[in-house]
Amino acid sequence: MSHYEVKAGPEAFLPPAAATMGNVLPDPGEAHIEGRIVPEVEAYEYRARKLLEAKVPTIFPGPLVLWKWNEHA
Repeated sequence: MSHYEVKAGPEAFLPPAAATMGNVLPDPGEAHIEGRIVPEVEAYEYRARKLLEAKVPTIFPGPLVLWKWNEHA
């Protein structure tokens, strides 16, 4: 399957499901960066760079972290 990237604009409000576009879950120790699976360390560096470059840096944790649904959150 070809590399898919959600574009800015109306499509971003209702993008297709990731699984239908060939996106798979990364293995432990790996992460997603814009549709690519990369080592976790590279993902942390990329995210830190994006936060430093952002006008209004924002982190929004998912519900597992917000409401501590399990011991790993």
